[in-house]
Amino acid sequence: MDAGTPAQAVADITAARTAADLFAGAPTEAAAARRARRTYRRLVALVHPDVAVGHGVAPDVAQRATSRLNDLYEQWRLGAPARTAGPAPPHVVGRHGTYRLRDRLHRADLVSTYATDDPLLRVMLSRTESRGTDRFQAATGALATAGAGAFAPTPVDGGTTADRAWVAARLPDGLHTLREVRSAFPGGLDGRDWAWMARRVLLALDLAGEPAVLDVDTVLVHPTRHGVVLTGWGATTADAGLADLFDGLLDGHPDAGRQRAWARASASLDAGRRRTEYDLLLRHLYGARRYRPFALPDAA
Repeated sequence: MDAGTPAQAVADITAARTAADLFAGAPTEAAAARRARRTYRRLVALVHPDVAVGHGVAPDVAQRATSRLNDLYEQWRLGAPARTAGPAPPHVVGRHGTYRLRDRLHRADLVSTYATDDPLLRVMLSRTESRGTDRFQAATGALATAGAGAFAPTPVDGGTTADRAWVAARLPDGLHTLREVRSAFPGGLDGRDWAWMARRVLLALDLAGEPAVLDVDTVLVHPTRHGVVLTGWGATTADAGLADLFDGLLDGHPDAGRQRAWARASASLDAGRRRTEYDLLLRHLYGARRYRPFALPDAA
């Protein structure tokens, strides 16, 4: 394949029905792996929005092509069947079982997170040949050591496939994403309800000592037990998205302004300092901390 222009690269990626249409050979063959890496790097350089838009490709088209290319390359490296009408999903094999990788739920800098046939079991797969899952293991290990293990994913298996490390981890039962929480409260959460969720996010970041990507799909809460689980481990830079969470969950509620302003102003602070300052803000806004029952309307 010789896609010399961004437009041609977009066309080739869009036309590809399977990973084998772009990447030849088997990922276990060293020569094929080198060819595939060169092909991927050449194509991603052509279709990246920063480049493609300058050559007349619409931004949304370039973004879709980049995402599709990443998916196809990941499928090829996992050894997914290439030319069947209904390809079996990729999977990883560990000491305790075989785990089919279903929908990709989240992609951080170093780790992609996949659903499996078990709704409470997820697989974190390194996106490079380096052990990106070390960030996940370090975070969950620190949380468990600190006594927060009841609300941390519990690793149950792991291994290496196609030179990439993976970890299978089980979530506690009864969790809901912040997307579900936001949908249940379209007028915005009461600041006192959001306070326990946000405080536990900051606590987990502080205890784990690892950066995380925070969004409405990677942060899970247990309403009745007031538990929070972070699943976006595998980031390489400081925690992204905290201020966006404050904006998204509190938007529309009349008493949310001070908390939202604080989240934006505290973006440069480390997790420990943010946690301390947030506690001071909550005391100023609501007085001494007290338990406040919380339930989702459709789950009450």
